[in-house]
Amino acid sequence: MSNANAALAQAQPGSVHRFGFILGCALLGLFLFSGCQSGSQAPAEEAAPVYEEGQSISMEGTLIDTRCYPLNKDVNRGMDHERPEPEGFVKACATACAMQGFPVAILRGGETDGEVWVLMTVPAVLADYMAEQIRVKGTVRSTGVLIPERVETLSDGEWLTIL
Repeated sequence: MSNANAALAQAQPGSVHRFGFILGCALLGLFLFSGCQSGSQAPAEEAAPVYEEGQSISMEGTLIDTRCYPLNKDVNRGMDHERPEPEGFVKACATACAMQGFPVAILRGGETDGEVWVLMTVPAVLADYMAEQIRVKGTVRSTGVLIPERVETLSDGEWLTIL
């Protein structure tokens, strides 16, 4: 039996499916957010930086969930979200989405027109920090997808490591 098959055989029931679901959601988030980037084209001298796979970068922004943000970018940057009926307005929706495994992302450079970078991590780990100002250092997986090495939150003027 190969190492990969042995690892799958020893995995807890559902863990392989859960990982596949999270990875699938991250890729879906990348696809959805490719259309959420700023719609205006900047002049050549102000073009957005180009990132290469494997490049180490740092960025600051707001921690958002990828399930609700695309539905209403004006409202769904915070903790409480506007959802389609019958749900309507949902308190602490961002935390609930992260706890359910929906990918989280960092929104940087603006409130509704900023760059969105999906963080390839277990979303529940960051659920308590949704809608907060964060700083992420990580490795570019592809444009719009970041594998975080360190995540910090701004608390009382100081950056505290949370991941």
